[in-house]
Formats: sequence, C-alpha cells, structure tokens
Amino acid sequence: LFLLSSSGVTVKNLQAFQVLQNVFHKASNPVLCTKVLAAIRTMWAWNARNFFLLEWTLQPISQFVEIMPLKAAPVQKHFFQLLEALVFELHYVPHEILRKVQCLIKESPESPCTLVALQSVLRIVGRDLLFTDIFRDSGLLGLLLAQLRKRAKILRKSAGNKDSTLGVQDTERELTCVMLRTIVTLLRGSVRNAVVLKDHGMVPFIKIFLDDEWYREASLSILEQLSVINAEEYMSIIVGALCSSTQGELQLKLDLLQSLLRILETPKGRAAFRVSSGFNGLLSLLSDLEGSLQEPPLQTWGMVSPSQTLDLVLHTLRALSAALHLDPVNGDFFKRNGLFEKLAEDLCLLGCFGAQEEEGAPLHSGEDTKARPFADLLSVAFTSASSLPPKIQSCLQILSFLDSMASGTLHLRRDLKESLRAGQDPVVNAQKEEAGRDPQGNFKQWPDLEERVDEGDAVIMHPGVLCIMVRLLPRLYHADHPQYSAL
Repeated sequence: LFLLSSSGVTVKNLQAFQVLQNVFHKASNPVLCTKVLAAIRTMWAWNARNFFLLEWTLQPISQFVEIMPLKAAPVQKHFFQLLEALVFELHYVPHEILRKVQCLIKESPESPCTLVALQSVLRIVGRDLLFTDIFRDSGLLGLLLAQLRKRAKILRKSAGNKDSTLGVQDTERELTCVMLRTIVTLLRGSVRNAVVLKDHGMVPFIKIFLDDEWYREASLSILEQLSVINAEEYMSIIVGALCSSTQGELQLKLDLLQSLLRILETPKGRAAFRVSSGFNGLLSLLSDLEGSLQEPPLQTWGMVSPSQTLDLVLHTLRALSAALHLDPVNGDFFKRNGLFEKLAEDLCLLGCFGAQEEEGAPLHSGEDTKARPFADLLSVAFTSASSLPPKIQSCLQILSFLDSMASGTLHLRRDLKESLRAGQDPVVNAQKEEAGRDPQGNFKQWPDLEERVDEGDAVIMHPGVLCIMVRLLPRLYHADHPQYSAL
C-alpha cells in the first residue's frame, strides 16, 4: 500500500486504499468509520502529497461529504476536523470539497450534520480573512442570508407566542446562532460583504433577531459592522429599539447600550448619534424610569430591584458621556438644546432625590455628626455592607456617576463594582492636601491644566454636569436620617 521515499511515506497501491474507502462507505459502526478517517489523516501526516494523490484519483473526501448526513455524530465531528486539517495543517484551500459542503448545507438546512458543517466553516473563516472572499464568491454568504431571512420571518410570526418559542428545539436555535456568527465573521474586515448583506435587504430581518437573547449578541455584531458603511442607519436602529423596548426588557436595553458604546468610540459614530436623535432617545430612556428608585417604588417598578435600575442609569449615562467625550460639536449641541437641564429633571424624577417640597425641610445642625468628606460617602455608597439608607445610597451612586461624567471618564467604567476615583485612601488624600500647602500653611495657587493632568488630578470636561450635581445635592434628603442629608 505504501512506498517509502526521501520525501516520506507515499501511497502506492490505490486499489488497497479503495478497499478502505469502500469500508467507510458501507460501515455503520462509528468506531470503524472513525478509524478509517484517522488512518487517512495519518497518511497526510506522513506525506502531504498523499492527499493530492488520493483526491485527484479516488476523491475520498469529496465523496465522504455526500454521505456524511448518514453517519453518526462522532463520525461527522471527526470528518470535519479532517477537513479543517486540510486548511490549517496542509495550508490548502479545497474548493471542490468546500463546494460540496455548501451543497450539504443548502440541501439539508435542518440536519444536525449541517450544524457540525457550519461550525467547521465558522472555524475556517475565522482563521483566515481570505475565506471571507471565497465564501462570498462561492455563494455561501447569500445562502446563509436566505436561510436567516426564512428563520427571521418564522421568529416574527411567533413573537409573543411563548408556546411556539418553547417548541423551538435547541439544535435549531444553535444552528441559527452559528449562521449568525458565521455572517459576523464573514463581515469582519470586508466592506464588500457588508454591501452584499445590505443589497439582500437583510437589515430589517437582522433587527428581528435582537428580541431573542439567543441571537442578540451576533445580531448586534452584524449591525455594528454595517455601521462602517452607514452609521446613521445603525444609530436609528439602536435608538429606536431602546425607545420602543418595554419596561421589563432591562437586559435588552443594557445590551443595546453596550453596543452603542462600542460605536460611540469613533467620531463618525458620535456624529451619527447626534443626527439620529440619540441624545433625546437616551434622555427618554431615563424619563421612563420615573419613580423607580423612590421608597416604595411605583407599582409598575415593583419587580425591578434598585440595583437593576441603577445599572441601567449607569449605562445610559455612560453612553451620554461617550457621545460627549472629546466631541465639541456634540457638547455644544447638548448645551444649546438645554439637555443638561433635561438630564437634571429626569434624574430628579427617579424618586431617590427629595421631592420639591422637601427642599424646604429644616436644616440639620450637624452638631452630633462628625464631618465626612463627600468622597468618603461616595465610596461607602458602593460597598455591599453599607449602613446608608437605600434611598441615600442610590443618590450617592448617581452623584458618583455624574462626578465621573464631569471629568470625562464615566464611559470607561463597566459596571457598578468598578473602583471609584472618589474612593481613594484617606491617607493618600491627606498627603495630596499637605502637598498643596506652602510652608506657611496657605493653599497654593490652583495648578494649570498641564500640571493637573501630569499629577493625575481630575480635569473638569463637562461643567454642565457639575451644575446638575449642584442642583441635585440640595435634594439629598432623608427624613429618618438627617445626618446623611445635604441640607
């Protein structure tokens, strides 16, 4: 069967190999089939020429693709690993074999074998961007888009029908997920593929997948990559989805905001955000939270915990901060349209800050309370064992968000557990305070901008946010705990 030469062991007896090939065709035993595939891979390892010799004469791999749906799952897995070895180890693009794999996907879209095949295709595409062009030209991209269009229509018809959603099998869900992830990979770094997707009219169908958590991550990735060719369309979709989301769809809102933050990193994205009424959309998101942090919360917010609400407030403010970051046009737009004032009003309506009539409450003398730096209170507000009343804790957390927003750093914080600049060690703060005095004990003149940046001190990027904090501080009031009030 083999011939030993200077270049390695080469297959010599093709008839003997054909017997091995026929065994695979007829065998139903997974162990036997797997051993045949392992033997073929060993032959390739001996000498890469064996693949070309066998495939150009007997075409075992091409023929195996056609019968793969009839084989057991372990055999399918080993076969597609063999296919990947062609690409990853032999550095060869088997166009004919890939064409047959594509036919398998087209002819048996619901087959478990199709799932294994697509997972293999996904790994191959992810290894080399060359395949983004190969699979577009071969028609696989168009094939997957057509399949996803059908699945999106089915999903849209079953929207709101829990019984039909429960009837969807895990394999079918996973297959749709892999299709979406394959599209994501095919779009990566390929404007041409993004144009193909748009030309297929797929954007409305990709939007349908946003409503299902199974498909949301991949769907958002697709939309994010489409923003390269049309950022305003992306912003319209995301802002529209945020505004139309229901009260209970907190996770959807958070996922949309996370996606939005990624696109707001670019000047093009920030400009599109402004043009697409993004600022008004985010502020409406905050205004919809009216009464969610009051004690007790409004009945409509009874099932939502304060931490969930604060997480949504944080991510909304992060998006606003990102949209304003180093963008004078957006900053001017926000100021000219009175949106700082609107933001202050929306935060007041959350319910944790005192009502208007509480602003006239009697002043707390503070004689029995030791003065505490505001930074210490902000730090305590984020500890799990905080002794602060929940209402005051919510207020302080929001003020902390605004503090970071004023310095232009809020969009860098990922969640409520992020360490705060306000929570610095008191000893360090004291040392900084001492460093700011001259030998006579007088405070030195405020350092210029360059010195402050070098020393790591905060720089006020958005004075309008400080005005919001000044407006909110008098509302920091709790009748049962006047020592924590700012009045």
